[in-house]
Amino acid sequence: MVKRTPLYSLHRVLGARMTEFAGFTMPLSYRGIIEEHLAVRSAAGIFDLSHMGEIELRGDAALAILEHTLTNSAKRLADGQAQYTLLCTDDGGTLDDLILYRFEADRYMLCVNAANIASDREWLGRQSRPGAELVDMSDDIGLLAIQGPKAALILSKVTPLPLNRIRRFHAQSGDVASYSCLVARTGYTGEDGFEIFVAAQYAAAVFAALLDCGAAEGLIPCGLGARDTLRMEAGLPLYGHELNRDISPLEAGLAPFVKFGRGFIGEAALAAQRIQGGIRQLVGIQTDDGKIIARQGHRLKQDGKQIGVVTSGTFAPSFKRPLAMALVHSNAKLKTGDRLTVDIRDRSAAATIVPLPFYRRTS
Repeated sequence: MVKRTPLYSLHRVLGARMTEFAGFTMPLSYRGIIEEHLAVRSAAGIFDLSHMGEIELRGDAALAILEHTLTNSAKRLADGQAQYTLLCTDDGGTLDDLILYRFEADRYMLCVNAANIASDREWLGRQSRPGAELVDMSDDIGLLAIQGPKAALILSKVTPLPLNRIRRFHAQSGDVASYSCLVARTGYTGEDGFEIFVAAQYAAAVFAALLDCGAAEGLIPCGLGARDTLRMEAGLPLYGHELNRDISPLEAGLAPFVKFGRGFIGEAALAAQRIQGGIRQLVGIQTDDGKIIARQGHRLKQDGKQIGVVTSGTFAPSFKRPLAMALVHSNAKLKTGDRLTVDIRDRSAAATIVPLPFYRRTS
């Protein structure tokens, strides 16, 4: 059965075009993907992320479980701090990528991808040990994101929290529109912004309050379409595209989030990849005519030989042209400016390797 987020009725009132995603009915767009994308780049956009999962791990053994299961080191976190991290299989494939929050020394929260809530919960449950409690809070929590250069200005109108003191990948509890929330300076767009965790029954009220106070600053509601184009321009991986059980964090360019020497699940396989080489690498490409879109699954060739496959591709509104990410064999030794072709249906399109990320904010 397809689920609905706590904001479903509000999305309908706002005229959202709905779609099914990861088992949820979600807004694809409201005014249009390009308009929403550009609003986030120039002012601000607000997203419903309540389909994401929240799993708490509590108890004296919580940290030991996290150190055993996650690629990044939870020991590095202080109270109120967050980190990007991954769950891996024994052979180094990726089970999920997620953000881990530390509330206290014996209490953590993992924000996981919607499609992986059940599998992540089951995987973590298998690693459990005495002195730890795993609690799935996904149905009880609503999650909103306000992103863009005006996000802090808009959010400051409905919260007394000192937003300028909340650093990137840090979080603080406080009221937003008079509702108790956890406000994190995190996001998935390449822009500054915040993700707001709130009790599910209050999510629509907080969303509406932000829309109301942010309208004069250019804030508009945004759907999954703009979220995807924004994250791709920023070179951020999407599970099921740049990451899956057959793609390792190293292949996806996420080596900074893999801390070796801790004995986590998958470490031996990843260490072998790092030493032996021969793994794939994630690259950026653009089709030379600036019109043809290379999409997931399209094959890449160089001198007539297949060297990789497109993982994500779309029209990039900030650049007014199509862009794509692709996994290629490392022995192809590609570098910026190298030429190749993309097999798109019954023809080949010329393309060029370009740097990742495509977009990086300047302030």
